[in-house]
Amino acid sequence: MNDCVDILLAVFNAEPYLKEQLASIYGQNHQQWSLIIRDDCSMDGSSGILRTESAADPSRIRVLDNGGKNLGASQNFARLMAHSTSRHVMFCDQDDVWLPSKVEVTLAKMKEMEGMYGEDTPILVHTDLKVVDESLHVVSESLWKYQLSDPVGGSSLNRLLLQNVATGCTIMINRPLLDLALPIPEKAMMHDWWLALVAAAFGRIGHIDEATILYRQHGANDTGAKTWNPVEAGKLYFNANKRRELFAGHRSVTARIQSQAETFLKRYEPMLNHRQKEVLEAYVRLPSSNYLLKRYYTAKYGFWYTGLSRNLVRLLTL
Repeated sequence: MNDCVDILLAVFNAEPYLKEQLASIYGQNHQQWSLIIRDDCSMDGSSGILRTESAADPSRIRVLDNGGKNLGASQNFARLMAHSTSRHVMFCDQDDVWLPSKVEVTLAKMKEMEGMYGEDTPILVHTDLKVVDESLHVVSESLWKYQLSDPVGGSSLNRLLLQNVATGCTIMINRPLLDLALPIPEKAMMHDWWLALVAAAFGRIGHIDEATILYRQHGANDTGAKTWNPVEAGKLYFNANKRRELFAGHRSVTARIQSQAETFLKRYEPMLNHRQKEVLEAYVRLPSSNYLLKRYYTAKYGFWYTGLSRNLVRLLTL
């Protein structure tokens, strides 16, 4: 049973891609898995597909009763987490395609880390992704390169306060992390970001430098892949209208990220060490700090994104 992985699939209007995703799960090299699904009140044919699939394999597929409630992506996954019973848990988006070794290699890395740090240690493992278009044609062999993301440098608590580097559909967590992270608060940006923060503060984050998934981009993704490079940053800076739009959007998103950090601090304050508490308190104070203090705290505590161009924009918008 220690090798049986719970795969949590959150569904909402998934009809065009759902069968292909389910087929890729059945095509995994590692076949010890259970699939727990919650349909977030879809308005297409998703529920019919799920009824058919679960009836065909009731021992491995369980569809939760949604109670007629639309929760949104993050809380849909949170509800799924609450129904998981396995030691190891993975998260599945409805519109991607898993490569055959995905469960196998991620579980191997998880077990390696549990052997190193102990089975009681909260652990998160994530991987790279291949970015593909709607028809699965490859746009980029690596999401990390496409977005100039650093899975190593970006995995510390101070960096994760600003930017999540662990993409939810690649993540595996163990039971200690799941138990510590629940319940996922409403003010969490997303479930995966919250899990990464908890793992960084109280456990370990591991990464696999290999794409294990075809990350489909089709215009309706809940998050999606967004390219970032110095050329794009330059276009934003020298276009006054785009710059104003960027700053307005940045302030709105930053306010939500700050709220997430404040929620994290309040919940886990008794468990944080002195340095972690200092870092979180400084980050929470940023919005009310003056021009010089914002830059001082940013430099002192390393509140930086991954990538030089992002940080140039950050300094402009502080």
